[in-house]
Amino acid sequence: MMFRKERNVNSNAAIDAMTSGTSSEAVDLPGIPVHIRINDRIAPVDLAPESTVGVRWWFDVADDNADVVDWRSYQIIVTDHPLSGETIWDSGRRDYAGESNVVLDGLELPASTRYWLAVRVWDADGRVSAWSEPVTFGTGAGEHWRAAPIWVPDDAAAPGNVDETAEFDLPEETEVATDDSFFVGDKKAADEHNSRGWAFLRGLAALPDKPIAWATLNVTASSTRAARQFVYRIWVNGTFVGYGPTFPIGDEARYDGYDVTGLLHAGSNAIGAIAYTVEDQRFIAQLDVRFADGETAHYGTGPDWRALPGTAVYPDSASVGTQYFEAPAENVQARNYPFGFATPEFDDADWTPAAVRGDFAMLLPTPTDKPTVQYHVPASSRLTDDGHLILDFGRTWEGGVRITLSAGHGPADLKIRYGEVLNPDGSVKWHLSAFNNYEDTWHLGDGTTATTMETWGLRVFRYVEIIPSVDSAEAVRRLADGVADSDRNDGAAADADDRVEAAALIYPFDRSAASFTSSNATLEAVWNFCRNTMEATNGNIYADSWTRERAPYEGDAWLQQHAHLAVDDAPALAEYSVDWLIANRTWPTEWPLYLILAAHDAWMRTGSTRQIAGQYDRLVALLPAKHLDEASGLIVKDPGESSHTDGDLIDWPPVERDGFVFGRVNTVINALSSQTFADMADIAAALGHDDDASRFARIAARMRAAMHERLYDAEAGAYVDGLTNDASGERIAHHSLHASAFALAFGQLPAEQRGPVGAFLRGKGMACSVYAASVYLAGLYAAGFGADATALIAARDGLRTWTNMMDKGAGATMEAWDVANKPNTTYSHPWAASPAYLLPEGLLGIRPTAPGYATFEVRPQLGGAGERGAVDSAAATVPTVRGPITVRAEHVTAGGAGVPAAGAGADAGAVRVTIDVPDHAEATVLTPEGTVSTEHLAAGHHELVL
Repeated sequence: MMFRKERNVNSNAAIDAMTSGTSSEAVDLPGIPVHIRINDRIAPVDLAPESTVGVRWWFDVADDNADVVDWRSYQIIVTDHPLSGETIWDSGRRDYAGESNVVLDGLELPASTRYWLAVRVWDADGRVSAWSEPVTFGTGAGEHWRAAPIWVPDDAAAPGNVDETAEFDLPEETEVATDDSFFVGDKKAADEHNSRGWAFLRGLAALPDKPIAWATLNVTASSTRAARQFVYRIWVNGTFVGYGPTFPIGDEARYDGYDVTGLLHAGSNAIGAIAYTVEDQRFIAQLDVRFADGETAHYGTGPDWRALPGTAVYPDSASVGTQYFEAPAENVQARNYPFGFATPEFDDADWTPAAVRGDFAMLLPTPTDKPTVQYHVPASSRLTDDGHLILDFGRTWEGGVRITLSAGHGPADLKIRYGEVLNPDGSVKWHLSAFNNYEDTWHLGDGTTATTMETWGLRVFRYVEIIPSVDSAEAVRRLADGVADSDRNDGAAADADDRVEAAALIYPFDRSAASFTSSNATLEAVWNFCRNTMEATNGNIYADSWTRERAPYEGDAWLQQHAHLAVDDAPALAEYSVDWLIANRTWPTEWPLYLILAAHDAWMRTGSTRQIAGQYDRLVALLPAKHLDEASGLIVKDPGESSHTDGDLIDWPPVERDGFVFGRVNTVINALSSQTFADMADIAAALGHDDDASRFARIAARMRAAMHERLYDAEAGAYVDGLTNDASGERIAHHSLHASAFALAFGQLPAEQRGPVGAFLRGKGMACSVYAASVYLAGLYAAGFGADATALIAARDGLRTWTNMMDKGAGATMEAWDVANKPNTTYSHPWAASPAYLLPEGLLGIRPTAPGYATFEVRPQLGGAGERGAVDSAAATVPTVRGPITVRAEHVTAGGAGVPAAGAGADAGAVRVTIDVPDHAEATVLTPEGTVSTEHLAAGHHELVL
């Protein structure tokens, strides 16, 4: 392994400020700072060198019965050791100014550096809290890599024989179509020799026998392009560390940094990776180790690493991809698999020296948290009469399976089929609707030794079917017994000798961060369905779906961000995804416009100006100014063609457009455009671009006024789809749901138009796609038609409902309401999970009114007695950068406990609202009709009756 070292011995006196909050002041403030985030991330160790560091936290009062702590000042200390060491940076005691991120001004961040940070706070009376637990952070290698990219030499031998003679007794299947009628462009042919993409790589690092202060492993590989997925998985001393990289924004390669301090020991340490790509085959890793005596050593990939081609382990196979990407089925030959290759004692005599490849032109850190692997037992299982094991994991996961078999099971040649749903006969639908064929064949040996094998790549599934060869029935019976034990013990037998688990690839997700309950059980089921979708399908970048396209899209990212931030305080993934899309636009007219909305929404929810400031000029360039007609103030453009650049989308698939008629003035495009100019006006004002702010605000106001004058049909109480030729053209004599829904959501309707438009939409029902439904429902809630929106979310009848998705067996939200609406539908689209935010933000009305929830409003819309969509109660917790906001609203009887009698200020329709306001936030409570009830509710618990 390539090795470099340097020495930097501390000369300052050590301090012990982080162990117990030692200070001349007594610790007498109950609670402690928790949930510390650094640049919106959890303990990042791969920050860009010399970057700015921002810190935020929540304050947790230890005693649930204690009063709210109104902390007013803070101290942040940074040291080079978690318990003692040199003080690198100290804020001293500072007054808190209300910012959502405290910037550590002046902190130097050279490459390959690690620090620890702790926080304490004071209240107005001078009482001080204990120090928080130390949180680590640091930088990656930056531009200072002491490593060379490597891969398997082209002429390397692949020891081992491939034996695929196992016989499977499978029923004949009808030929399955592979053409996707929605795909536009050349079909991607499967690579007949995709085994050449597999590489096993390993290196050793000999560490001296002295204490380690910290260790960071920096890793990346290329290319993510062909398979549209990660390229490497990496282990240290036999322990899995992570996988990556994510998609680069441009020509750079994105590297990930992992904290591996606890995995190292004195002597020989092994780093092992399995990589797959058929393009630009390069892998690079650097282990940075800081010892307690101040020495830093660097161990990097180079010619002393060893390599093994994977062709005999993963022979040529079919693709599990679609017309959009190619990824190999994993027909693994366990007899050739180098078990233990990531441990120091492994014998790699049959391996060859790694080949050094060309340097990466640019290496940049990935500014997101690091996804990992979780293991989940099946929710249920059954062994069929013909010996097939059918597993239902109860929900969708991305990744694959881990199979563990003890010795003595006999031959284990297994076909593993993954599916998002089941076939009518109960088997797994492994020929997916999106035309993936999810089938792997694992040859796990003769059973003389225990074996554990895990999927390397990415499949999206709820169901798994394991089919034995004619000689492998005993192995599957053992797996069935192990799974059944897990079923009976609610997962307690997950360490059984024989078992199958989902090996799920998960972006860090806090399931306790958000909650939603309601007197309507269907609403709860839909919210949980959507929350689970966000947990399982975020990936390492927002993608339309990891099943069919594996690609980000702007409108999808806007929706996914909104849902993600409503269920977890994790904005870094959203920020990177939107940055990626700003640089890599897709085709519809509307899609780039959503990036402005996404950047504005992220700023309002996080309070961070990092993205809107860094991307300001690019965001301005996304405005539809080139289509702005100066005379009328409207957007005028040719509608273009679907699936072509600057083609108006309206909705997708086309069957969901409610008969929309296209014209050169398009009501949907104008409504959305008006919101982009309004949002850019807000952004410009926040950044001090006052002239831009005034100009954008004028354009938005004029566009909206022109819409209301020219596109609203008072007789119909609805908006027409547009105008025929230009701003002076004739009205199109059609009123789609979309024209009125987008106008309601984005157009700031005059008060006198809201009632008729609401009534018109009520008569339409859900005449749109899952995508357009998010805009439609948000507009209904914002305009005060909450019961109508809630009724549509809770609906149990018809195709166009979330319950229909669940009834069809989907484990995550679908791209279309039903496969009948879109034959190539996939069952794994996170952007379709809009109820995750619609219910807390609409039904309960929890919405930021100032950046970072410095101020927010609560407007419950439970609906009136007997009204369609009305609920008796609802409650939600929304995580924010300032802490969780919890709101409960319930109908109460006048004159009941704590409720005024009907003649004393309340009627029989009173609503009791309880609100927990986080630190340094202020709430305004509105009535269901939208008038102010109570203002300036400070941090703490509040209860009032509307």
